[in-house]
Amino acid sequence: MSFETINREIIVKKRLEIRRLIDMSAMIEAIERIATYYSSFDAPTSLDMKVFYWMLNNGYDAVGKDVRELRKSLSPETLQKVVSNYSTPKLTLEQIQKITRDYPFQLPLEIIDLYQKGNGCLPIGLADTSKDWDSFDNYFNFPFITDDSFFSLEKAMSMYKGLVGQAMHNDKIDPHWFPIDCFEDLILAVIGSEEQQVTSPVISFYDSDFILKIEWPSLTNMLLAWIEIREQSLNEHEHEFAIEKIHKKYSKGKSKT
Repeated sequence: MSFETINREIIVKKRLEIRRLIDMSAMIEAIERIATYYSSFDAPTSLDMKVFYWMLNNGYDAVGKDVRELRKSLSPETLQKVVSNYSTPKLTLEQIQKITRDYPFQLPLEIIDLYQKGNGCLPIGLADTSKDWDSFDNYFNFPFITDDSFFSLEKAMSMYKGLVGQAMHNDKIDPHWFPIDCFEDLILAVIGSEEQQVTSPVISFYDSDFILKIEWPSLTNMLLAWIEIREQSLNEHEHEFAIEKIHKKYSKGKSKT
């Protein structure tokens, strides 16, 4: 191998590493801004919502009720039973690798960053280092496309295995697709690769036709757009142009170059 070839490879690797660090910091920035936003008002925590759904599924009259008042009616033992149905609110790198061991591709690094901060939920107010970050009461359910939260990594893997099973009978399904949320039959996913990438386009498809649509060039861009709209208190009825400008800034509907 010539000196020029070696030197070129070193330059390419350095550029990739610089890009990785920039994109990682952008994902962390997005999560921190979202955490700050949610700490500014008294929203239900992830544990509140888990209690609410548990009560709904177990015959309680929970609809339209204050979930925090509902929680008070549960014994400590019952509350612990609710929590025991779920994994930890954030994952270590080793846990992520174990959960995704049957996924034959490399997930983008931004997904790894996300699940190390929140496993199907996001933290509230990261500036407070005294919080118990193993408690769902310090996290909130964060919706990508629904009113519920994005998938825990365990649920994402379960959904992926279901897709792989369908792929055996439908060549429209790409086994690289990794689902992260769904609403009815609409699925949101990222794309894994043979060689790990920093980011991935966020795609959507219906499980009735599996026609791919690019939603965002990366998950990082999607989260940055989301928080920028909320920080400016914009709503789609009164600030359509301003929201469209933010979507354009983060290249909504376009693949990364």
